[in-house]
Amino acid sequence: MKKRAFVYALLPTALCVSAALGQQVNSIKPDEFHSLRKMIKPQPGESRFWEIPWLLSLDEALQRAAAQGKPIFVWSGAGGPPHAVC
Repeated sequence: MKKRAFVYALLPTALCVSAALGQQVNSIKPDEFHSLRKMIKPQPGESRFWEIPWLLSLDEALQRAAAQGKPIFVWSGAGGPPHAVC
């Protein structure tokens, strides 16, 4: 679901940037839409990152890792702390 939202958010941005640069934006004909979407969409095995069953809750990840005796990998974005305010 998140991948789809990202793609739908990215497409208007790309069109706006293209228009801002003064390039002509060609409209997509309805009969071409599905074939173009199929080409743009990641193919199986292409985005292996999305095949990993990531946990979005750090608390849940900590509990599961402690129960299994395994480490966790925390990926934090936007320069903020991953769990709590420092």
